[in-house]
Amino acid sequence: MSNSYLQLRRIAFSGPQKMSEMTFSEGVNVVCGASDTGKSFLAESIDFMFGGAELRDIPERTPFGEIQFDLDVASGEKWRFFRATSGGNFSVQDLLDRDAQNVVLKQKHAHDRTDNISGFLLEKIGLLGKRILRSKKKGTTQSLSFRNMARLAIIQEGEIQQIGSPFWGGQYTLKTAELATIKLLLTGVDDSNVVETTRVGTDRTNQIELIDELLADIRQEIDDVGEEEADLREQINKLDETIEQRRETLDEVQAQLGSLVTERRELMEKQTVIRDRLDEVADLLVRFDLLLNHYDIDIERLAAIQESGAMFAHVESVPCPLCGASPDAQQHDTACDGDVLAIIQAASAEIEKIFRLRGELKETVAGLKSEVVCRKQELSKKNEKYESVNAKIQNTVAPTVSEERASFSELIEKKAEVQKALELYARVKKLEERRRTSLEQGEGEEGSSAPLVSGLPESVAHDFSLKVSSLLKAWDFPGDCFVHFDKESTDFVIDGKPRGSRGKGLRAITHAAVTIALLEYCQENDLPHPGFVVLDSPLLAYFKPEGDDDRLLQGTNLKEQFYSYLADHHVGDSQIIIVENQHPPNSVLDRLRMTVFTGNPSEGRQGFLQV
Repeated sequence: MSNSYLQLRRIAFSGPQKMSEMTFSEGVNVVCGASDTGKSFLAESIDFMFGGAELRDIPERTPFGEIQFDLDVASGEKWRFFRATSGGNFSVQDLLDRDAQNVVLKQKHAHDRTDNISGFLLEKIGLLGKRILRSKKKGTTQSLSFRNMARLAIIQEGEIQQIGSPFWGGQYTLKTAELATIKLLLTGVDDSNVVETTRVGTDRTNQIELIDELLADIRQEIDDVGEEEADLREQINKLDETIEQRRETLDEVQAQLGSLVTERRELMEKQTVIRDRLDEVADLLVRFDLLLNHYDIDIERLAAIQESGAMFAHVESVPCPLCGASPDAQQHDTACDGDVLAIIQAASAEIEKIFRLRGELKETVAGLKSEVVCRKQELSKKNEKYESVNAKIQNTVAPTVSEERASFSELIEKKAEVQKALELYARVKKLEERRRTSLEQGEGEEGSSAPLVSGLPESVAHDFSLKVSSLLKAWDFPGDCFVHFDKESTDFVIDGKPRGSRGKGLRAITHAAVTIALLEYCQENDLPHPGFVVLDSPLLAYFKPEGDDDRLLQGTNLKEQFYSYLADHHVGDSQIIIVENQHPPNSVLDRLRMTVFTGNPSEGRQGFLQV
């Protein structure tokens, strides 16, 4: 094994109150489980820690502010990288020298320097200071960055099923550099010795070349769309009609929802008024009960006065036992400070008044209690009506409105996609017109040497194709597995059929074969390579088949042979990380490391960022 390969050991998201981490071993690592649990985000996070510009913002990422990433070098070095989830520069720690200070690594690549993440990693795999061809017409080169390597080792789900070449991302202006990176890996020779070509020409010629490049990029986008201009215009017309119909339907259901919401609000206001009145009456009844008790006490007191006064008024007059004064000489009125009969009459009058007031109060209380009964009945009816209207809103109208809005939004998005595709055709026409009318006239002014020969040497392309073929045969890929590299398309032809013309499931498994073949070819020939491979959904045909080609795989044992081959051939000298929905076969579980995301918070590990 080369002493310049890398292996992933740990990735951790840390925050003020929590941390979520995963560890990896040498050999085969499989991360599988339910959808929407962060499997693809794991692959994106690994790419981000190898210098990716931006990390996708998902809600689960919010509690975390930093990512830690442990990396082993085959030479024995162990490093830990730190980076904010928002991006920017890196900090690196030597895990074998805990006393050493962390070193800051810049995100931006600089040629032949190790103060940046790209140069730091390139030095570890023996590629620091290498140059790759940038333009074969001009003979210009550019510094090799680790980002040129990362896309060949970390294959995202969208990339693994792409129609284009596994060696080329599809952007015309980057094609030469990307193919030069492949040549460097498969031959060990870079383009440092290329001398820039001296070109004699006018600015007009340079503009033609730029337009040609732009046209190539746009035509590639049109090919990806896969629709003719006439078909797109027909789609636009149909979408306009459907959108108008959907808009009318949406307006109707929204008006119905608005009416029901208004009715519900009015019912709620009426319920509040009734409850407020019931509370007010309840308070009054408590106070009136206290007043009735006071009336009863006053009546008892006045009745006692009335009774005792009557008894005093009718007592027989006799001489005074103390002084012997006759009844006529006695002054009782002076002793009691008043006329007893007058007091009795006053008490009687007050009793009658209180009886009258108590009677009126009891009538009022009876009226209030009757009102309470009526108000409660009214409130019960309002509650029933409110529940009925609310249930209609929640269970019928609101879901209908949501569905109509979603459907309307989908149509708008679809129309935007079609319009975007039509704009591509318009841009092509505009550029072609510009080239024809204002630029092409000066084409004859140019004089230059022939462009450089670039791409893979025939012998290397042949040997590498044999390597890809051997992998496909070992995996029981259907057919004879005759593979050759087509320089024109920079892609592979398998059994006479271009790889890109197959279903996305077959494109995924063949992309995986090319990626793993690149790792093994470099290992077998002691050539530089990152030393690891991350594949997101290589067995897509088993999970989301597309077309008859993909469905043919579901009846084969390719899945079992795929995992069995990896477990046999990648034990300690390399590292494969597979991200998949389905679990590996039971027959290989003891020969690989598997992490399952259950999607269930009460069972196992829920997801990448939910432990």
